[in-house]
Amino acid sequence: MIRLGVWYDFRNPPKWRLPWQQLYRETLDQAAHAEQLGFDSIWLSEHHFTSEGYLPCLPAVLGTLAARTSRVRLGTAVLLAPLHHPLRLAEDLAVVDQLCGGRLDVGVAPGYKPGEFATLGVPKSERGSRTDETIEILRLAWRGEPFSYAGRHFRFDDVVVTPPPVQQPGPPVWVGGSSMAAARRAARHDAGFMPDSGAGPDVYDAYRTGLPAGAGPARVSTNRVLFAADSRQQAWDLCGEYLLYQFNMYRRWFSDAGDDDAHGAELAGPGVLSPEHYFVGTPDDILGAILGSQRRLGYEELVFWARPPGMSAEHSTASLELIAKHVLPALRETEGRSR
Repeated sequence: MIRLGVWYDFRNPPKWRLPWQQLYRETLDQAAHAEQLGFDSIWLSEHHFTSEGYLPCLPAVLGTLAARTSRVRLGTAVLLAPLHHPLRLAEDLAVVDQLCGGRLDVGVAPGYKPGEFATLGVPKSERGSRTDETIEILRLAWRGEPFSYAGRHFRFDDVVVTPPPVQQPGPPVWVGGSSMAAARRAARHDAGFMPDSGAGPDVYDAYRTGLPAGAGPARVSTNRVLFAADSRQQAWDLCGEYLLYQFNMYRRWFSDAGDDDAHGAELAGPGVLSPEHYFVGTPDDILGAILGSQRRLGYEELVFWARPPGMSAEHSTASLELIAKHVLPALRETEGRSR
């Protein structure tokens, strides 16, 4: 079955700025409503020191969602591993797993924004090796037993992290990213893989073929932008300016990072946003796009921004409700027929 999860970053762009408490209250209410609508998971992502207040504190919001939900998986998509001390991270996430009763998934990635690394005093050149060590340390720490570690960046002896997480030997770990390096990192650590929407089939294949002998089954979750309305034109009229803002902001960040990502130049209008990444239209349009991409790529879960930056809670909730009413049951019916 293809699972559908909602994704939040709590961005509050200056052009559409809301009082911060209102933004957080509305978004948390919507996330709790998403569980009631039948979505499978809620994911959060982080960045730091942005003009729009991109969510900088994942554990606090995960803990709030733990109290507001009872069924959905909660996850990080993704947590920027090099910007955290792994022992403190292990403690924070173990407490979250306790609070949510063992529903936590932990997605990590090396990050890419130069300003974050410079401000926090972490050499960007070390981001890959720090991510590797963080994954290793998290898994050791979550056993709840004393352990020692000696790596390139972190060394400590006879340390114990308590409380341990509910899930043993620990919450599932996922590695995010669209590159071959990300795919190989996920496979090397026998972790799940969370390729971004820009990753092609070769990246998915590199993950699956790179898993070591005796590893667990391949686990793949990806992301897209989904927005539903009664017609394709109405959908684009409602969401176009917000998706354009989001695209262009990421384009600037990738450019600042020296990334040769194939996003191209900034766009002046949303009409040319790629249908490979943007599933916008009627519920039937969205369903067809999901089924087509899943057949091509073979992911088990699709995560989408439930409230694009700047969009009102009213319009984004209406889209969620349409997707829940029409797309979710159709996906489950399709799965039932395929068995």
